[in-house]
Amino acid sequence: MRRWLGLLLLVVMLVGCTAPAPSEQASVPTLQPTPLPTANAQARREISFPAADGTLLAGELALPAGSPPYPLVVIIHHSGPVDRTAYAYMEPLLLARGYAVFRFDKRGTGASAGTYGCCESDDALAAYQAVTSEAEINRDYLFIAAQSLGTYNVAEQFAAYQTIAPPRGVALLSNLLDQAMIVAIEAPIHVIVADSEPELNRIGPEAVAAHQAALPYGASLYVAEGAEHTLFDLTAGPIDWQDPGWAERYHRGAMASLLDWLDHQRVPLRA
Repeated sequence: MRRWLGLLLLVVMLVGCTAPAPSEQASVPTLQPTPLPTANAQARREISFPAADGTLLAGELALPAGSPPYPLVVIIHHSGPVDRTAYAYMEPLLLARGYAVFRFDKRGTGASAGTYGCCESDDALAAYQAVTSEAEINRDYLFIAAQSLGTYNVAEQFAAYQTIAPPRGVALLSNLLDQAMIVAIEAPIHVIVADSEPELNRIGPEAVAAHQAALPYGASLYVAEGAEHTLFDLTAGPIDWQDPGWAERYHRGAMASLLDWLDHQRVPLRA
């Protein structure tokens, strides 16, 4: 019996799961057993830009195959002194679907000047302002993918993001926003959270339901089974973050959910 229960648990973990909000059943992509399609950038360009306090920050814009203007995904980091390489695993997945991708180095990391430890919200906003003015970018299709602390930083200054260029949608990966905070994001949202979150209901179903009730833009939810907070897959055991192969442990279901949601947000504007 124990053996059969173990097999059943494994099957459940290999299937993506959503917790629907009261008024909307989210579309659920199935966890992919093999790596998702990837692509190399057609071109890359280093972009330097000033922070609000004048500190010179740096990032990289990667362009997909095809002709401009391109839809854009701006990645807003999780906490800690991390640079653009923290999201190197995500970039090729987005490029393969036709999205330009902007990743930047937090201050005091990578090619960015300054000392890490302040101004993360302001710096993320400065990154968004810098890249959305690039000539190859289609400003009708601007997306933000914010993770963990990044979700808070975007919500805190969302009015300023709208003033610069209203995003078509915001993906909240490893969401930290509760019912009160999430309604600051006046745009379509897609929340992706791990099933291991200790306050899953607060930052998942309850937050999505609050956004749906307060705003007309649409909100959906994906719960990644067998994932840790930053959406890496634990079904094969704990992750050794010192192992260079950690990036291959990204949760396939979570990333498929993100890509499908991004594509869905572009459909109405194609008509």
